[in-house]
Amino acid sequence: MTELSRRCVLKSGLLAAVSAGAVVGTTGAKAATPIKTETFDVIVIGCGCAGMAAAIEAKRQGYTACIVDKMSRPAGNTIFSGGIINAAGTYVQKRDGVKDDLETFYQDMMKVSLGRGDKELTRMYVEKSADAIQWLTDVCGVKYRKLEHEVWPMLQRGHVVEGPLKPAGAQLSKQMLDTVKKLGIPTFFNAKVVELLHDDLLHCTGAKAIVDDEEVVEFKAKGGVVIATGGFHANKEMIARYMGGDVAWMPLRGSNVNTGENISLTMPFNPMYVNMDQFHGGPIHGPTRANPSIMVNYGILVKEDGTRFIDEVETYVYVAKAMPKLIPDNKAFIIIDDQVTGISTIDDRIKRYERANAKYFKANSISELAKQAGIPEKTLVKVVKDYNAAVKAKKASKLNPPNTLKEPRLLTKPPFYAFPFMGGMTATFGGPKIDKDAQVLNTEGKPIAGLYAAGNAIGGLLYHDYIGGSQLCAALIWGRIAGVKAGERAKQH
Repeated sequence: MTELSRRCVLKSGLLAAVSAGAVVGTTGAKAATPIKTETFDVIVIGCGCAGMAAAIEAKRQGYTACIVDKMSRPAGNTIFSGGIINAAGTYVQKRDGVKDDLETFYQDMMKVSLGRGDKELTRMYVEKSADAIQWLTDVCGVKYRKLEHEVWPMLQRGHVVEGPLKPAGAQLSKQMLDTVKKLGIPTFFNAKVVELLHDDLLHCTGAKAIVDDEEVVEFKAKGGVVIATGGFHANKEMIARYMGGDVAWMPLRGSNVNTGENISLTMPFNPMYVNMDQFHGGPIHGPTRANPSIMVNYGILVKEDGTRFIDEVETYVYVAKAMPKLIPDNKAFIIIDDQVTGISTIDDRIKRYERANAKYFKANSISELAKQAGIPEKTLVKVVKDYNAAVKAKKASKLNPPNTLKEPRLLTKPPFYAFPFMGGMTATFGGPKIDKDAQVLNTEGKPIAGLYAAGNAIGGLLYHDYIGGSQLCAALIWGRIAGVKAGERAKQH
């Protein structure tokens, strides 16, 4: 192992920091910056779920691989996620007695994307989702909680990673990082990739990075480079450019380090960028970033004036994305009662507020709850009364706005809760389009030799909305594929 490799070995906030070796820098103000080289079959940029899956699978199949990440530890969306992996036909569903079928799963995936999700990739996702769940267990030792029955379209497909770290995405990241370390995969942190290398034919040959702000390293890829940097949701300029100024004002819900390298690094290769105006949003407690996510489907949603503003059947993604348009100040409350607090996913989200010291309100009457939360008392009491009456009469769909949940929940059992939230920006759906082999396509629809992408870095799979946990599962599927395909290409050259 080179001096650079020894110095840039795994170090993470999730694991104990490890470092060794000497620092090599410039010899003077006018001296040229020395350039070191590291050569592998596969270069992976980004140490999230997709990147680690790519490196792990490449190494398991006998190829040399490394991970390069600009941060000092994994800091992308994986560790902020709920650790939910959307899949069907899994051993976990069989374990928990859940009946599901892949064709229904496919139709649900396409329905939430308004039919605009890439059909080939969506079909492939559905068919490979169970294998992704199995792979995490077999290779990384991941275990899953008992499946909860959520509202459509999640149903009993949300596989939540089990473990002590919260949110569960941090647990997933730790176990994958443990596997990276166990396999001896070199991981270069504090290494910011500033350029993708290419030959005269625009074949990707590696990446140039600045390591520890003091030396330049060229990572040469015999087979290919895997872009697993996430999207551009934390880049306000890109958000304003592709989605508009209103969206740019939404509070961040995901990582604050995903700043668009999937676009800036790949642009010289003339990729086909798709779905650049599409993004994943979600409810968030703006000041603390506590995340209530699917809690929005377990009660009613009211503005600060106490009135309902949206059909609670909508997914948390749709709710969040609609809020800035429906509510100028983008502030609202989730109102639930004690009937749902025993559900594990709801209990998790209440604890998220508590861990973050995010203020929420709890009272034995709706009247008192309104007073505590600063909501007009008479308005909220009437709204809840009218809502309960409509649910009992099976006329909730006649409310304005309607509640079209198949089984809307009554708000009758104290204590009652009010959780303040906003619509937040989680991740972007746009990026370079890939084919089934995770190869990035150019504007002519042809694969760019040596350039692969996976995870939130890609575009095409998701549009408008998604079933919760789809991004993590897609990251696992195409991350593994990218790692293997890049490795195979190395053996062909």
